[in-house]
Amino acid sequence: MACVPYCFSDFSMKKVYKFIYQCHKWFGIPLALMFIMWYCSGIVMMYHGFPRLRPAYMPIEKVDPATLSSLWETAPDTIGYCKFSFSGKRLQLSVDGETLGGYVPDSSDLESIADAFGTTVQRVDTLQDIDKWIPFDNLMRHLPIYRIVGEDDSFTYVSSHTGEVLQHASLSQRRWAWVGALPHYVYITPIRRDAKLWRSVVIWMSGLSTISVIFGIIIAIRFLIKKKKLNLFKKRSWQWHYSWGLFFGLFMLAFIFSGMMSLADIPDWIMKSRPLAEEGRFKICKTEVDISTLPEEFGQVSLTTFPQIIWNVVEGKETSVVRASDAPLDFSPDFMTTVIQRQTGEHVENVTPIGDDIYYNTSTKQGFRADTKNFTVYWNEKGYYRVLDSKQKMQYICYRFLHTMKIPGLKNVGWLHSLYMWIILLGGLVIVGTGTVLSVKSSFLKISRP
Repeated sequence: MACVPYCFSDFSMKKVYKFIYQCHKWFGIPLALMFIMWYCSGIVMMYHGFPRLRPAYMPIEKVDPATLSSLWETAPDTIGYCKFSFSGKRLQLSVDGETLGGYVPDSSDLESIADAFGTTVQRVDTLQDIDKWIPFDNLMRHLPIYRIVGEDDSFTYVSSHTGEVLQHASLSQRRWAWVGALPHYVYITPIRRDAKLWRSVVIWMSGLSTISVIFGIIIAIRFLIKKKKLNLFKKRSWQWHYSWGLFFGLFMLAFIFSGMMSLADIPDWIMKSRPLAEEGRFKICKTEVDISTLPEEFGQVSLTTFPQIIWNVVEGKETSVVRASDAPLDFSPDFMTTVIQRQTGEHVENVTPIGDDIYYNTSTKQGFRADTKNFTVYWNEKGYYRVLDSKQKMQYICYRFLHTMKIPGLKNVGWLHSLYMWIILLGGLVIVGTGTVLSVKSSFLKISRP
């Protein structure tokens, strides 16, 4: 009778392993295309992202002081999000979702906008719906949208209601996005236009893929423990899938899981956020802001209200910070320590200069780090300011650290980081490719596992 529990346990474990194997096999068939899509597009995404109208791409224009003052006078008494930018030669002010200086563009306005982006108008399409290069539901309020097709085959999207430039995508950017960003982000317009639906689809796709990878790792480790050797199979496809899975399986798991965590949040029952004693100032009085400090020309300028009131000025690839109030800018450790202690409600234990860190996510190298009991704060003289608690750090690791391998030291050596990513992504493709062949053969051609 003593062997009954053992036999029962052994029998149960065999059923569990059989279930895991069957799930891994059947999951592998429908998920194979997604895996291949993510890995191949991930390689492209190392060099080419989704075309977006980033501040650095905005044409630099000269500011008319009279227009600047006139726009500022029409702004509301309290201001939160605030941005100055140009539509062609026209200066516009965006304040909390409202565009001041908006206009209904005519053909000459569209020609001026095209000229600002270094092209001439080939034709203008009037879109009654968003398309794959502007698949975001928040842009639907601008419909109909004018799409300027330039002589260089670039696309420039302009609001018919406000004249705002919504997007600019060159032909090269669009071509790369077809094999990079569009499949990687699952930017299928009918799905992406509904942000909640798109989020759910990507999370479920990534979640099922994560489970499939975990099952594969369990199977590979069981083979290794049971046989105690790496060379198990006569057929090369089985051997490659097994051995590469042992070595690259964890990297594959990290890549897929972190992709899911780019949209999913860590539940509170796992880890809770720490409340701040004082939140950042989201709205300030217009009278506190000084526009006279703005430069004579720029591409885009945005207002930051915390920890200090500053203008973030973008002139092409050059960025700078200028004061936006009567108070002088002060990013010294002594001044910022007071700000941090007031916001966190905790004593600053130490402040250290920093040039590289897992969480110091900025291209500007030199900055500072302050530690309190439950928070870590990063800042620099370029206006970068970030407060992180343990949950936010974990969220960051679950996505950016595991997905893009922004490892301190490695990320600063461009060629080495690229080589590392190529090896990891190609290793994953080998696992997916051999696994797909095996799943199809064993499922549809009735070829049993060796």
